[in-house]
Amino acid sequence: MVGEVLTRWEQTRPLFNGSKRHRKAVEDFLASRPAILWHGDSWFSTLLYRNLAVQSAGAIEGLRMITGAPGAQAAKLFSASAAKQIAGRLHGDPWDLICISAGGNDALSDRLAAVYEPWMKGRKAKISPEAAFELLLQDKLFDRIRERYVVLLDAIGDKVHKKRPHFRVVGHTYAPLHRIGVSGDLTIKNIGLLAMLKDDVGPWLYGPMKRVLESTDAGAVFARLLLKSGFRDQVLAPCAKDYRAFFSFADLGTDVNLADEALWYDEIHPTEAGFARCVPALNARIRDALPAKKQWAVGLSQ
Repeated sequence: MVGEVLTRWEQTRPLFNGSKRHRKAVEDFLASRPAILWHGDSWFSTLLYRNLAVQSAGAIEGLRMITGAPGAQAAKLFSASAAKQIAGRLHGDPWDLICISAGGNDALSDRLAAVYEPWMKGRKAKISPEAAFELLLQDKLFDRIRERYVVLLDAIGDKVHKKRPHFRVVGHTYAPLHRIGVSGDLTIKNIGLLAMLKDDVGPWLYGPMKRVLESTDAGAVFARLLLKSGFRDQVLAPCAKDYRAFFSFADLGTDVNLADEALWYDEIHPTEAGFARCVPALNARIRDALPAKKQWAVGLSQ
């Protein structure tokens, strides 16, 4: 079981609560290999195809587990109760690192519509992407996302890092979007019968913003501001500074080229091939965050 990618906490019980001989075998295995949890939104948990977490884990030898929920916001993934539960589980067993993916969904769909309510009701003329981004800053959207990260990082710092100083947290930015306004194609063929129950296939960003901005080109500028000047610079960078002892992030927006539209499934999700392009940058950050004796186990691609 150590060799497979786990998806439920119940699967860890046989590893750490078995016989003395079995626990010794697991300890010996993890003495030179990492135990890593990937937890997050659809970039880590989409069922459509082999997502970023699946491909990242596939290039690593060790104990690997993936949890999360497609479409989940940082407000849910890193709520006070969720953070306490995650930190408690990481504290109890010999995990080395958690890789997290959250925040993008907090700035989409109805969350965006709420910021631009006058435009949703047709009361305002369309504005520039820069002016629209300034309104996001005034709304404190990124402050609220950063607060969620702080809740999780505080819990891990108090519960896990103090006990095991080598423990690390790795986040990531999102790559610049290149199919603004394109909705997903959820069919029985690609996700099974779940497709019959889904009615939200996007576009999650340009859906509301088409009432605010003049064109999809303006939408692309707005998306870059949101993801770089907003999420990267207002959320991840301050957290990396404040929690430099154990938190860092991979800048997929800078280190990965996903400019080809064929690498995007819809407005906000790369294809399987697109996610594969992200793995080297993410796994390089994971590798650097691990103890030296375990870094060999992290490949940069499958």
